[in-house]
Amino acid sequence: MSNIIYANMDDNNICTGVTGYRQEVTAKDNMVLLSSFDTSIVGQRWTGTVWEEVPLTDTTAREWRDTALLKSDWIVPVTDHPDHMAWMAYRQELRDWPTTDGFPHTKPTTPLS
Repeated sequence: MSNIIYANMDDNNICTGVTGYRQEVTAKDNMVLLSSFDTSIVGQRWTGTVWEEVPLTDTTAREWRDTALLKSDWIVPVTDHPDHMAWMAYRQELRDWPTTDGFPHTKPTTPLS
């Protein structure tokens, strides 16, 4: 059984997540059909033909940073994880990012990147 994969869109056509389903979704006004489970498009805008980067403002950058911190909370209590120190360094980069010269244009990258 193959999944049918959609990008979940907000009111500004910005991808907020990617979801796979076992059958086609009938009410998909806020979804775009994808050919693969590509999470790299999260945060990008769909123009109707291509995905494009959305320029970050101070506000959207801080929102992205706060979400990245929440998504990486899982690592804090897992002290025996082989990449624990890399994840903790990433989390510190996220907290320090607004005070760097690269803010808001150069986002910290996860240890998975």
